[in-house]
Amino acid sequence: MIAAFWNKLDKRQRLFVCAGAVIVVVLLFYEFAWSPFRESAAKAEKSIAANTARLHEMARLDESFSRQEAKISQIRRSMAARKANFTLFSHLDQKAMNSVAGAKTASFEETLVEMKLDKLTMKQLTEFLFYVESPGEMVRIKRLTIARMKESPDYLSVSMLVASYLPSMNPGGQ
Repeated sequence: MIAAFWNKLDKRQRLFVCAGAVIVVVLLFYEFAWSPFRESAAKAEKSIAANTARLHEMARLDESFSRQEAKISQIRRSMAARKANFTLFSHLDQKAMNSVAGAKTASFEETLVEMKLDKLTMKQLTEFLFYVESPGEMVRIKRLTIARMKESPDYLSVSMLVASYLPSMNPGGQ
């Protein structure tokens, strides 16, 4: 049947049929093979790019996590190495404050405390000074020395002499 149809056609008609068949085969190949292949290749490229970005982010997070773990480990070692009876107040008392003898009269005694503080910002210093000085409690800053820290110029090193008055322990003046 197809052979009989083919034999009836002249040379020019056979050429058109062959060209049409080639066009149909090319279109079918494009629609069912090439186009899906290109779409899946594009999806694969996008997926690779996205997964590469995720991998880089995971590597960055892993590095950050490792740094944090190292810091935590260092903190744990430091905490294990310090004395069992450590308190922050006693530590600050030892590091920052020195008692200094003040003026004494028959009716009152001046109590002086010298404090040295490092790595303060200007804001921290002003807040600290606001809370330390208390006219109602007779607490005042008698001397204040401020210097920029050599290691980190953004921070201040502060030395101050804080004074208060107490009733004299020796009311007779002796």
